[in-house]
Amino acid sequence: MKSEYEEILARRITPDTTVPQHDFLFRWGDRPCFARGELVALTGKAKSGKTFVCSILMALGVRKQIMGLSRLHDEMLRVVWIDTEQSEDSTHEILCHRIGSLIGQAIPDEQYYVYNLRRDNWQDRLHWAEMCIVQHKPDLVIFDGIRDVVGDINNYSEAQTVLDKLLSLASWSGACIVCVLHQNKALEDKTLRGALGTELQNKSYETYECQKDLDTRLFTLKQTATRKYDIGAKLEFTVSHEGLPILEKTPPAPLQGERTVGNEYARQINAATIVPKVFGSLTSMRAYDFKQKAMRCFPEVNCETAYRELLRQAYQMELIDKRKINDNETYYDLRSTSQKGQVEEIPSLF
Repeated sequence: MKSEYEEILARRITPDTTVPQHDFLFRWGDRPCFARGELVALTGKAKSGKTFVCSILMALGVRKQIMGLSRLHDEMLRVVWIDTEQSEDSTHEILCHRIGSLIGQAIPDEQYYVYNLRRDNWQDRLHWAEMCIVQHKPDLVIFDGIRDVVGDINNYSEAQTVLDKLLSLASWSGACIVCVLHQNKALEDKTLRGALGTELQNKSYETYECQKDLDTRLFTLKQTATRKYDIGAKLEFTVSHEGLPILEKTPPAPLQGERTVGNEYARQINAATIVPKVFGSLTSMRAYDFKQKAMRCFPEVNCETAYRELLRQAYQMELIDKRKINDNETYYDLRSTSQKGQVEEIPSLF
């Protein structure tokens, strides 16, 4: 049996200590990310796309590259998904439909181990999560969400206990554990919720933030903190009618000597002509439907930058008004109706 001196000596770090380098699961652009043996925080407001991002990460366990993210090693990853928030039906649908569609094949049982713990008491969930990690020895763990393993999110003692346990599990198993936690509810406050959020921010190797534009339904993922590799890129995606994330198109780079992209779109787009045609016989449309119809029917509105230019002109020319229903659904109302009888009708896509 080791003495206390031998125990503490085993933890000493000297210049001659052989320390294994971090092994990363994924690459984003030219930067490695999501390190084994570490915690990663994934945060955002409610319904900001966190589960979509988790689905992409899990799909990378089988598929080598998705939407600008790639798996670093050829070997497929063993993935554990702990879902404490959604119903079993929702978890099953995401696994079979969304992740299955992203990987393009049936879900391989030997790669995905999915557990829904919503029915369990908060006092038991961390224990069951630990059992899943010990049993399957995964490469990637998605813990959605860790708020449901504490009774009081503002209790620093509980927060420290939970994060110490997760960090110990990550170190022992060599897994990257992605901890999903909401931001505070106030729109201007992007800090992670409660004492649990403070501890997670302190102990995470990286932090990623999800955002959603309610007008355009554009989801954005960006890195907000890291211990080593800064990632300046953003992942922007929309969601198809089938419920799958779609990488947002980016505008072509301008040729040398040409005008900037923004000015080029401003020259091509004529909101006074386009907006009434998109509305057709309607006077009101959901913002999402307006965007989809505009981008599909008008080649010049072929990317997010172009669509934002269309909206900018529409507001500036007072063609549309924006309103919200129940604080989450955005609608556009056609304000300038004098041209409606003069424009050529285009078929509705909805």
